[in-house]
Amino acid sequence: MSSATLTHDEHAGHAPASPATAKFGMIMFLSSEAMLFAGLIGGYIVLRLSQAQWPPFPDSPHLPVFLTGVNTVFLVASSFTYHFAEGAVQKGRRGLLWLAVTILLGSIFVGVQCYEWTHLYHEGLWFNKGGVYGSSFFLMTGFHGAHVMIGVLLIIWVFLRQLFTRCYTPARHVSLGNVGLYWHFVDVVWIFLFSIVYLWR
Repeated sequence: MSSATLTHDEHAGHAPASPATAKFGMIMFLSSEAMLFAGLIGGYIVLRLSQAQWPPFPDSPHLPVFLTGVNTVFLVASSFTYHFAEGAVQKGRRGLLWLAVTILLGSIFVGVQCYEWTHLYHEGLWFNKGGVYGSSFFLMTGFHGAHVMIGVLLIIWVFLRQLFTRCYTPARHVSLGNVGLYWHFVDVVWIFLFSIVYLWR
């Protein structure tokens, strides 16, 4: 992900990209990510429909649907808190509280997913166990989890910039908006994954 995609270059001596160009770059990046997730989801659906039963092995551990559903609420809520942070900046405020809450919610999501993975591992389900069911589940949730971790790090970066330099103002908040686009994208993708992997019976 290039720095030009994330931010309108604010350093002297560089030709800055326009806000529209920076946003377009982020949209193009997210479009490529959408195709990657579409390939994973499409492959999962094909594998699932090709099996007589799913999971293929009757003794496969059950996925923690309720726990992951609550975790999904945390992630979706984080999109709203990030939106509130952007709105606060556009009104001339710093938005630090909403950014901190977003970091907390995103971190909770990652932590709960790590707990879920650990539980499933001890129950006998892992990348190399459970056939295509295990490998596809961990590939999809792991790929998305990595994106969430990157998103949390980006929001921490945004938070620290705003905390120490107050660089985001109503007139200048390009990287804040682009990180927001990334975060909302990650949240929407998870809604699809949760529906297909956990709720589709």
